[in-house]
Amino acid sequence: MKRVSKRKVYWGRLLVLILPVFLVLGFIGFGVYKLLSYPTEEILQVNKPEHITQETFDQLKEKTLENHEYKPIFLHLDQYSQDILEFLLKDEDRLSFVEAYPQKENYTNGPGTLSESLDTIPKLLQWDLRWGYIPYGENDIYLTGCAPTCLSMVFSYLLQDASLTPDVLASYSSQQGFYVNGAGTDWQFLTDAAQHYGVQVERAQVSLQDMKARLENHQILVCSMLPGDFTQVGHFILVTGMEDGEFTVIDPNSIKHTNQTWDPDTLLSQMQAVWSYSV
Repeated sequence: MKRVSKRKVYWGRLLVLILPVFLVLGFIGFGVYKLLSYPTEEILQVNKPEHITQETFDQLKEKTLENHEYKPIFLHLDQYSQDILEFLLKDEDRLSFVEAYPQKENYTNGPGTLSESLDTIPKLLQWDLRWGYIPYGENDIYLTGCAPTCLSMVFSYLLQDASLTPDVLASYSSQQGFYVNGAGTDWQFLTDAAQHYGVQVERAQVSLQDMKARLENHQILVCSMLPGDFTQVGHFILVTGMEDGEFTVIDPNSIKHTNQTWDPDTLLSQMQAVWSYSV
């Protein structure tokens, strides 16, 4: 009888031991591949709704392939308007807000009070789910409510009154006829609202010297901005101070803009009017 070498026995036993391991790893790898490829296939199979432009559709598809957090929106594009999708494409920070668009009717009551601390000026966004889908003018606060949101930040802080939310200021503006369809919020709102709520307001100069002096005097500045770095249309922001020779701002439309400082020349070149507030 032929003797089997110890080496052959060793390799045979080793093969018996490791073969199941390779099979298991293979199944796991195939499973992972399917998990990763299935969402991609699902995305690629989506057809463009008629009311969405090809450019918007292509941009959203690209973003969804790169970041699957966009998938709940992309797989249900028929439930989203062209306007809200364009709004999303301008700033990915708006993703959670835009995702809730099909249920926007559930977000139209307002919060009643702010949850933010009023030890400092609250950094509010007009596209906050608490008020962003509440109608204002010809659209909703998320799109047209920069002025009420700015005054909400100013008044709630200066008066230490958490009930002065953006939707409350937007309601006051609408009731007084300060929203002009096609143009936005009338500048008169910025002075009349202050007088109504008992806040001191003055027109300031669009100049570094005057603005710096007012900031040093603990005044808060609301600025009307021309199309440029902030929006493609008119816009309102807060200027809250200076840091290393640059302005600090709160942009109710952009977290990124709020989190950076701004060169005075850049800001002043896009500024058309300034109001200062104090108590």
